[in-house]
Amino acid sequence: MLAHLAWSLVVVAAAAGFIALELSTPCPPGGPLALGDCVALRPFTLGVLGLGAVLYVGGLSAVHAWVSGLRRRGVADGIAARDWYLLAAAVGLPIAPLLAFTLVSALR
Repeated sequence: MLAHLAWSLVVVAAAAGFIALELSTPCPPGGPLALGDCVALRPFTLGVLGLGAVLYVGGLSAVHAWVSGLRRRGVADGIAARDWYLLAAAVGLPIAPLLAFTLVSALR
């Protein structure tokens, strides 16, 4: 549980750092994420980054709760729970931003 909280904090802190970096840059050249287009891309990139972090941490928390339930019922051991969690963490890294991009694009 402590490792999950620490990893979630790292992900949220990294996303917050990128958002702060983007918002602290002057608008005419644009930030590193908006690729120089403050009007059209800055709100979009901030939405994708923020939603991607929320989706990743939320999905990883759901997997953590699921494997914890499996361990409590005696269906899985600690090694299987760890493997499922690490698999979800690795697969979720590219999937969460893609899902966030799709959702933010659809809601735009």
